[in-house]
Amino acid sequence: LEAGAPAHTSKIALEYLEVSHIQMLLWPGHSPDINADKHAWPWIRRHITQDFMPSTCEAQCCAQWAFEWEQLPIELLNKWIDGIPGVVRQLIKHGGDNCFHDGGG
Repeated sequence: LEAGAPAHTSKIALEYLEVSHIQMLLWPGHSPDINADKHAWPWIRRHITQDFMPSTCEAQCCAQWAFEWEQLPIELLNKWIDGIPGVVRQLIKHGGDNCFHDGGG
Protein backbone atom coordinates (compact mmCIF):
# COMPACT_ATOMS: atom_id res chain seq x y z
CA LEU A 1 0.00 0.00 0.00
CA GLU A 2 1.41 3.33 -1.00
CA ALA A 3 0.07 6.76 -0.10
CA GLY A 4 2.38 8.85 -2.27
CA ALA A 5 4.74 9.75 0.58
CA PRO A 6 8.28 10.63 -0.57
CA ALA A 7 9.69 7.44 0.95
CA HIS A 8 7.24 5.45 -1.17
CA THR A 9 7.93 7.30 -4.42
CA SER A 10 11.71 7.64 -4.28
CA LYS A 11 13.66 6.26 -7.23
CA ILE A 12 15.24 3.49 -5.17
CA ALA A 13 11.88 2.41 -3.71
CA LEU A 14 10.24 2.31 -7.13
CA GLU A 15 13.19 0.41 -8.63
CA TYR A 16 13.02 -2.13 -5.81
CA LEU A 17 9.34 -2.73 -6.45
CA GLU A 18 9.99 -3.12 -10.16
CA VAL A 19 12.88 -5.60 -9.91
CA SER A 20 11.01 -7.52 -7.20
CA HIS A 21 7.88 -7.69 -9.37
CA ILE A 22 5.78 -6.10 -6.64
CA GLN A 23 2.67 -4.24 -7.78
CA MET A 24 1.89 -1.10 -5.81
CA LEU A 25 -1.61 -0.65 -4.47
CA LEU A 26 -2.60 3.00 -4.44
CA TRP A 27 -3.85 4.26 -1.12
CA PRO A 28 -5.39 7.62 -0.23
CA GLY A 29 -2.84 9.96 1.30
CA HIS A 30 -3.26 11.20 4.86
CA SER A 31 -5.54 8.32 5.80
CA PRO A 32 -3.96 6.81 8.90
CA ASP A 33 -7.34 5.64 10.12
CA ILE A 34 -7.49 3.01 7.36
CA ASN A 35 -4.09 1.73 8.40
CA ALA A 36 -4.40 0.59 12.01
CA ASP A 37 -0.65 0.55 12.67
CA LYS A 38 -0.53 4.32 12.06
CA HIS A 39 -2.44 4.79 15.32
CA ALA A 40 0.07 2.66 17.22
CA TRP A 41 3.14 4.84 16.59
CA PRO A 42 1.81 8.00 18.28
CA TRP A 43 0.49 5.89 21.16
CA ILE A 44 3.90 4.26 21.62
CA ARG A 45 5.79 7.58 21.33
CA ARG A 46 3.48 9.19 23.89
CA HIS A 47 3.97 6.34 26.35
CA ILE A 48 7.74 6.26 25.89
CA THR A 49 7.82 9.98 26.68
CA GLN A 50 5.73 9.39 29.80
CA ASP A 51 7.51 6.26 31.01
CA PHE A 52 11.19 6.80 30.18
CA MET A 53 13.96 9.35 30.13
CA PRO A 54 15.30 9.99 26.61
CA SER A 55 17.28 7.00 25.36
CA THR A 56 21.04 7.36 25.12
CA CYS A 57 21.76 4.64 22.56
CA GLU A 58 20.04 2.63 19.85
CA ALA A 59 19.72 -0.51 22.01
CA GLN A 60 17.97 1.44 24.77
CA CYS A 61 15.64 3.07 22.24
CA CYS A 62 14.75 -0.32 20.75
CA ALA A 63 14.11 -1.74 24.22
CA GLN A 64 11.78 1.16 25.06
CA TRP A 65 9.81 0.73 21.84
CA ALA A 66 9.56 -3.04 22.36
CA PHE A 67 8.38 -2.55 25.95
CA GLU A 68 5.66 -0.07 24.97
CA TRP A 69 4.56 -2.25 22.04
CA GLU A 70 3.94 -5.08 24.50
CA GLN A 71 1.98 -2.69 26.74
CA LEU A 72 -0.35 -1.56 23.94
CA PRO A 73 -3.76 -3.05 24.82
CA ILE A 74 -5.11 -5.49 22.26
CA GLU A 75 -8.55 -3.95 22.80
CA LEU A 76 -7.19 -0.64 21.52
CA LEU A 77 -5.72 -2.27 18.42
CA ASN A 78 -9.03 -4.01 17.81
CA LYS A 79 -10.89 -0.69 18.18
CA TRP A 80 -8.68 0.88 15.51
CA ILE A 81 -9.14 -2.11 13.21
CA ASP A 82 -12.91 -2.24 13.78
CA GLY A 83 -13.19 1.41 12.70
CA ILE A 84 -11.61 0.84 9.29
CA PRO A 85 -14.75 -0.31 7.40
CA GLY A 86 -16.63 2.85 8.35
CA VAL A 87 -13.78 5.05 7.19
CA VAL A 88 -13.54 3.13 3.91
CA ARG A 89 -17.27 3.73 3.39
CA GLN A 90 -16.69 7.46 3.96
CA LEU A 91 -13.77 7.46 1.50
CA ILE A 92 -15.94 5.79 -1.13
CA LYS A 93 -18.78 8.23 -0.45
CA HIS A 94 -16.37 11.14 -0.95
CA GLY A 95 -14.74 9.76 -4.09
CA GLY A 96 -11.48 8.88 -2.34
CA ASP A 97 -11.08 12.29 -0.71
CA ASN A 98 -10.68 12.32 3.05
CA CYS A 99 -12.32 15.74 3.42
CA PHE A 100 -14.84 14.26 5.85
CA HIS A 101 -12.15 14.39 8.56
CA ASP A 102 -12.28 18.17 8.70
CA GLY A 103 -16.02 18.52 8.21
CA GLY A 104 -15.72 19.13 4.47
CA GLY A 105 -17.94 17.50 1.86
